[in-house]
Amino acid sequence: MEKIQIPTLGPETTDVAEVVKGCEKVVIDCGVIELSDERLSEMMKIARGEGVTDFILRNVCGQTLIGTGIKGPAKIDVHGLMGNHCAAFMDQTVLNTYATNFPNGVWCPGDAQVAIGNTSNPTELNIGGSVDDLFASYSPSGMFRVAGQGGNRCGLRGGAGVPKAWRQVDYDSLSDMNKDEIKEDLLYKYQLRKARLNAVGWREFLTQYERKVENREPPTLVFGRKVRDYFMEYAQGTIGVILNVYDIDDPAGYYICSGMTAGTAYIRGKVSEDRLGERVKFAPLTDEDAKFLRKVILDFHETFHDRMNDEYKTRIDALKDGVSGDSEEIISQFNKITPAG
Repeated sequence: MEKIQIPTLGPETTDVAEVVKGCEKVVIDCGVIELSDERLSEMMKIARGEGVTDFILRNVCGQTLIGTGIKGPAKIDVHGLMGNHCAAFMDQTVLNTYATNFPNGVWCPGDAQVAIGNTSNPTELNIGGSVDDLFASYSPSGMFRVAGQGGNRCGLRGGAGVPKAWRQVDYDSLSDMNKDEIKEDLLYKYQLRKARLNAVGWREFLTQYERKVENREPPTLVFGRKVRDYFMEYAQGTIGVILNVYDIDDPAGYYICSGMTAGTAYIRGKVSEDRLGERVKFAPLTDEDAKFLRKVILDFHETFHDRMNDEYKTRIDALKDGVSGDSEEIISQFNKITPAG
C-alpha cells in the first residue's frame, strides 16, 4: 500500500488549498518567527475548510490566534510557545502544547500566554507548560488542563455547559441566507415561541426550556501547580482544580472564586479563609467529590506523564498512587469552595 504523504506548509506556501487537497493531516512549520500570526491563522482555516482535521505546528514562537475559530472535530499539536488569544472561540477540538528545541538549539517551553481559550468549547485543551492571565475566561464548556501554573483571573465568568439544543442548530442552512431572509426567519421563530407561550402559560413555558438546558457539562479547569489571584472570579458553573503537585504553601492567590454564583473549586494544600473572595465558603467533601477528584488526577497523569521532567513525573506518580487504592489521604488534602448561598 502506498504511504500517504503528509504535506508541510511554511512561510513560503502560497496556495494552501491546493497543497492540502485530499489530506486529513498537515504539518505547519512556523519557522520560529518567520510565519506571521495572521497568516498562520488564515492557513489553518483554509486547511480546515478543505477537510484537514489534524494539525502539527512546529517551531512556534509566540504566534497568536492559533486555533482561534477552528470548529471540530479536530486536533492541534503545538510545539513551542503559544501566543496571546490562541484557542479562542474554538469548538470540539483537542489542542496540546509541547516543549521543543528550535533549529538553533534553543529550548522553548510548551507555555501559552494571555487570554488562551477565551469563550472556547474545546474537547480538551492541554497545556504542557504554564499559562498567563485570563485562561479559559468566558468558556461555556470543555476540559482545560495546565501542567504548570496559571496567572490572574483564570476561569473568569466560566459558564455552566453548552445546551444540547445549541448543538442541534443547523447553521449551514443559514449561511446562504441574505439579511432579509434572516430577519424573516427570526421573526417566524419569535412568533412560534410567542404562540407557545400564550398557549401553555409562563410557568410551563419556562419548564420546557429548563428541560432543554439541563444535564449540561460545565467547563473543568485543572492546574498542576498553582494559580494567582481571582481564580474563577464570577464563575457561573465552572469546576476548578488545583493539584499543587509541588506541595507549596499557598497554592492559590487572593480573592479565590470572588462573586462565583455556581460551581466548585477544589484546591489541594493550605488555603486560609482570608484568601477567599466575596460570597463563597468552604464546604465538606462528599463521596461524589472524592470520586470526581480521583478521576481528575488519573486523567491528568495520563495526559502529562510522558511530557514532563523526571521530578514532575515522580510527583504526579505519587498523586496517582495516592488515589489508586482505598486511601483517603490525598483526597483529604483538598479544600472545597462553593457559593455561600
